[in-house]
Order: sequence, then C-alpha cells, then structure tokens
Amino acid sequence: MPLRPLSDTSAADWFVEADADWWTKVCLGPPGYEAYARVYYDLDERMPDWYNHRLGSYVRDALGHHTSTPDECYFGQWIGSGWEPPIPPVATIFAVTGVFDSGVVASVRDYHLYAGTLADGAAWDTLEVDPPHLMWPADHAWFAAKDVDPDWIGVGGTQALIDELLADARLDVAPTTYDATDWE
Repeated sequence: MPLRPLSDTSAADWFVEADADWWTKVCLGPPGYEAYARVYYDLDERMPDWYNHRLGSYVRDALGHHTSTPDECYFGQWIGSGWEPPIPPVATIFAVTGVFDSGVVASVRDYHLYAGTLADGAAWDTLEVDPPHLMWPADHAWFAAKDVDPDWIGVGGTQALIDELLADARLDVAPTTYDATDWE
C-alpha cells in the first residue's frame, strides 16, 4: 500500500501523551525504550536531513530488522518546516505541546500524519521534499525523530537495534540516554 495522508491522527496519541519534555520527545521520541542513539548527518549536504538517499536508506534498513510491523508505519511531518511533503497532507494535525515558564501550555510542533510501509519512507529520499520528522511502526518497537534544530536523528528501541546502528560503519552514531543534556 503506498504512502497516504491520514485524517485520523489517533495513531500518534501514544506519542503525544507520553510523559516527557516536548523538546526531548521531538528529538528522541517517547521515553521508555531500552536504549537510545543519535545518528549524525553531514552538515555539508545541501539539505542536511536524515532522509538524504544514503542515510535514510541505511537507517531504514536497520529499523526494518527490529519491528514485527514494517508494513504498517507512521510518519509525522512538522508543518512549519517550509518544505513540501511527497504527497499533499490532509488538514488534520496532531500537536506536541510544551509548558513554558509562565505556566502556559501551548503547541510547539504541529505535524501531519502519514501511514505506509517502512519502505514507503523512501518517498522522502530526494532533496526536493521535506523528510518526515517522526517515524514509528504500529508495534511501537522503535521510534526515530529528527527535529529541525539538532544535526542528528534520535532513535529509541531495543539494545539490539542500537547495537546494529553503532556497528554500521556507514553511519556516525553515538549512544545517548533519554535524559542527556548535551544536545546542542
């Protein structure tokens, strides 16, 4: 089944409702995974994002080994990035909120939701479209996040997944923890 935009965003509820700081969620995903890593990308690329052809393909290959639902995945694309998605979104969004010093709770990232197979993620592999900023399989076995500010992709999953990413000589990967503060 090809990549498709979703008007029902309930597949993202578990992520939106996760008890974590908004910044950590959009950079690493939800808390609770066995292990986390940062996959760095080359800042010399014209569009330094994780879905350039090589990097997106390498990361997707590893992710595919660590889910029982590679044919049912979800992709969130931040609507404020300024790039066009590979297919037009529907009007429905899901929001990640943050609590600010004043106590105000407000949306800090609004996303369109898409569904498809893990392989459908290749729709973002060109430099002419914006990559998804969030990605996860239906079984929630892992989560990959690429916010617009850091120069890395955050991946949460099993230790076996993180070990596979660390062992891939084509990738620049560093283990991290969910409460790391050295992200800037």
